[in-house]
Amino acid sequence: MRKLAMYLAGCTGAVLVVMVIVSLVTGATQEAHEHFARPEAYGVGLLEHANALRAVFALDIAFIVLYTAFFTALTHYLIELGRPFARLALAMMVLTALLDFVEDHHIVSLLDAAEQSVLPSVGAISFQVVESSTKFSVSYLALFLFGLAIPRTTKLGWALALFLTVGTLVNAIIGDALPQASMHSFDSGRWIGFLIGFALAIAWLRTEPRQPEPTPP
Repeated sequence: MRKLAMYLAGCTGAVLVVMVIVSLVTGATQEAHEHFARPEAYGVGLLEHANALRAVFALDIAFIVLYTAFFTALTHYLIELGRPFARLALAMMVLTALLDFVEDHHIVSLLDAAEQSVLPSVGAISFQVVESSTKFSVSYLALFLFGLAIPRTTKLGWALALFLTVGTLVNAIIGDALPQASMHSFDSGRWIGFLIGFALAIAWLRTEPRQPEPTPP
């Protein structure tokens, strides 16, 4: 399960890199549609890079599947170690994945409507903002719980645990405190944190024993 988690982390990170490259090349981003805008501006934003936006969301579906599988494998390994919070952390991550699926398909449905000259309503846009914000909040809880579950017996263990606990809380506070005008720059940098997290997880898993023995909390 340790090796499987490593491979899944690598695959998840690779898909994320492809998503970032597509966004940088085309200008299409998921994050641009997670915040409120007037229906006219929101509709224009959807249509601006329609085909590339669909590609981003298709890649995001694969990303969701892979990160859910990774955290499932990681949870099994942490349970073998006898770590607390692992099962609850996985439950919150699965909920995050479900919210992520809803987000993707809802935005694509708004794009489908915009291509037929139907503007998104204020209610639909507001729902998307609330849904996206809830997704991020639940993911913060999941990552924080995973951070508590990581054994702090090595330097890498400490680094990963602090990244997932302190780093996640700092990210949550900054993200929720920023005005909407400043969110674009913040959203654009999220992928860096994701890649750092996957890299730390792979590095930590590589140093862990193949047949773990339970460690104290």
